[in-house]
Amino acid sequence: MEPGADPADVVCDYCVENPSPAVKTCLKCETSFCSSHLKPHLLNKAFSGHTLIEPVADVADRQCVDHKKVLEFYCEDDAECVCVSCATTGKHKSHTLLSLDQAQAAIKEELEREIERLRGVQQNCSSKQRDLERSEAEIKTRINELKGKLSKSFSEWRRQLEEDEEYALKLIDEEGLRALSQIRSCSEALNKRMEQITLIDGETQSLVQRDHLSFIQILKQLLSRVTETRRVTDPDVPALTLNLSNISQLIQKRLNGLEKYHSDILGIIGQRSPMSLDPKTVNWNLVLSDDLRSVTWTEQEQPYPPHPERFKDHPQVLCSQSLSSGSHSWDVETYGNRWRIGIVCGSAERERRGSFLGNSSKSWCLYFHSGSLTAGHNSQFTALPLTPSNIRIRVQLDYEAGTLSFHRVTDSLRHLHTFQTTFTEPVFPAFYCRNKSLKL
Repeated sequence: MEPGADPADVVCDYCVENPSPAVKTCLKCETSFCSSHLKPHLLNKAFSGHTLIEPVADVADRQCVDHKKVLEFYCEDDAECVCVSCATTGKHKSHTLLSLDQAQAAIKEELEREIERLRGVQQNCSSKQRDLERSEAEIKTRINELKGKLSKSFSEWRRQLEEDEEYALKLIDEEGLRALSQIRSCSEALNKRMEQITLIDGETQSLVQRDHLSFIQILKQLLSRVTETRRVTDPDVPALTLNLSNISQLIQKRLNGLEKYHSDILGIIGQRSPMSLDPKTVNWNLVLSDDLRSVTWTEQEQPYPPHPERFKDHPQVLCSQSLSSGSHSWDVETYGNRWRIGIVCGSAERERRGSFLGNSSKSWCLYFHSGSLTAGHNSQFTALPLTPSNIRIRVQLDYEAGTLSFHRVTDSLRHLHTFQTTFTEPVFPAFYCRNKSLKL
């Protein structure tokens, strides 16, 4: 039967006038029969060796192309069906042959194995799809959180800017009133002096019209007033300008504030700024790279000078940057089978058991040791799903929200663990390296 052909389309070869649908095809007779004409094949022993199959229009694809005989065997070597002549005298006589029943069972088993492998691929795809869905949910949540925080911050900054504007306008008004008052005072003094001179001038004009005795008697008093008036110093007119130094200082403060706003925005959106390892904290069994971005464990102690912030008992090191607000994230490349990644408070111990990352109330970490991954804080450790040792870890800190999250970085982010707490002092990115290295 042609691939996709319908057996109902095959008719009985013995029904001439009114063809009836065939119910079986005999491979030996190469004939199709309806239910009536099939009876001899079912009842007569002479036909007992004939092979009946579902109706097919053409039995050629059931026959050997070389011998025109029914295909009865399956050659495992060439993965094809063969006839009895192929198996006994033809090119397949020395090959491994199976009956069609055996071949069907074997091929079916192989098919089931392949389907099972496909199911494994499907499960892997499904797992990745779930990771993508989780990532999508996390990103949407993160977007809403960021928008909320930024809106709140910008509202506060707008309020502060309005207060700065009001204060600056008030300073300008006060300085303007001071300058205008000074102008008015000088103007009044000048007007008063001019009025006095005008008055004396008028009296002088009237005096010349008097008789000689009166002129002489009054002139002495008038000359005294003229001398007294002339001796009065004219008021100085200073360089009257606005003193804007206070306003300039406010503007400078405003510009500094803009830089702070920019820094705060970067903190809120969690931009990964470069971290560097702090040499004064590094343990004697660790070696820092020249760029202070990677650390490697060594059995030979290094000649670092003593320092109160240096870790004494465990191969650990902190970053130089302290974090006390906003959102931050950083990636760490891990190598080897013993490492810890996390944060510590600035006041955490630097020696004895309490200094071990994850062993005190002032440190939080992700801990990998001999194939086992755990999350640790205050000597309480939570087992996590198995993860390879050489992976990239993304650490995300939201200081105000009190969350510290760890993700495995591949094509997407796979969430590993999140701590929830309340931070009360600055924290530092921290690293423990007992085998091989870690790299920022």
